[in-house]
Amino acid sequence: MHILIIGVGSIGERHLRNFLRISGVSCSVAEVNPGTLKKITSQYSVKHAYADYREADLNAFDGVVICIPANLHIPVTMEMVKAGKHVLLEKPLAMSMESVDELKKLNATGKTVLCVGYNYRSDPLFRELRDRVLAGDAGSICLVNYYVGQYWPQMRKDYPPQYAQSRDTGGGAIPDHLIHMINFLEWCFGPPLEVSACQWRLGLTDVATEDTANVVLKFKGGMVAFLGICLFQRDNRMSLQIIGETSTIQFNGGKNHLEIFNTAASIWMKGTNHAVDRDTVFMYQAQHFIDCIRGKDNPRCTLEEAEQTLKTMLAALQSSDSDSRFIMTGVK
Repeated sequence: MHILIIGVGSIGERHLRNFLRISGVSCSVAEVNPGTLKKITSQYSVKHAYADYREADLNAFDGVVICIPANLHIPVTMEMVKAGKHVLLEKPLAMSMESVDELKKLNATGKTVLCVGYNYRSDPLFRELRDRVLAGDAGSICLVNYYVGQYWPQMRKDYPPQYAQSRDTGGGAIPDHLIHMINFLEWCFGPPLEVSACQWRLGLTDVATEDTANVVLKFKGGMVAFLGICLFQRDNRMSLQIIGETSTIQFNGGKNHLEIFNTAASIWMKGTNHAVDRDTVFMYQAQHFIDCIRGKDNPRCTLEEAEQTLKTMLAALQSSDSDSRFIMTGVK
């Protein structure tokens, strides 16, 4: 299995590293930044390295992973689909709805696989969380509380990443970060009815987009989700609570298991232990993409699901750019 990875900045390098962990997989890379390309080829065993993906003979590849700025996602994906290539596309799908319908028409032929890389869907902990929610382990869900704080200059090897300097290319706390949890919640509960959001640039003076954000989502049935993020918090942390009518399911970063509140005994019970790190989740995602190419599985996040998350994200940005009023998403 030969995979071409287009764009090997921080996230592209992570994809490369974890595809190479899979037996029988080889990779080639395309990267416009000469320094990045030189670094990658010195650190990893790649078959071919291109300064421009258009130099590559696409017939030599079984699949393509696209890790370039978000405004280029759809044009390059359409090139690959037209060439008959299977695609794993990094999130978000795009930064506007332009050409989404055209890509959907191309993809509707069913000749190629198109997966969108929302990696919570490949994380066994989040998969268990979704299974428990859908099984009713907490009863009917009323409220979700999510918060993540991290020190981005330390978390990102290529800090400050160039794409993050502009919203057009995918920068900002909502498009770059909170969108993961938006996609996960839509996977669990369907699309929200209304979205309210606010964003600020408070602590990262060398990044031109927002480093702090809050998003509120209203879902069918009255469920509400509060999502928050800070990208200059020195003590990295992540917490998620899903609160139902009969119990609460929670996850705290640094632990490899969920906790489920046993109401009768008033104690927290541990879920399954998932001893995986972030790289392993990306390896699982890579293996899933390969399984889809081989016809053994179907995309965990489809183009249509990624389109819905894009609509929610754009509604959040519209809200944050105004007075944070609730924006209807058009879902009925």
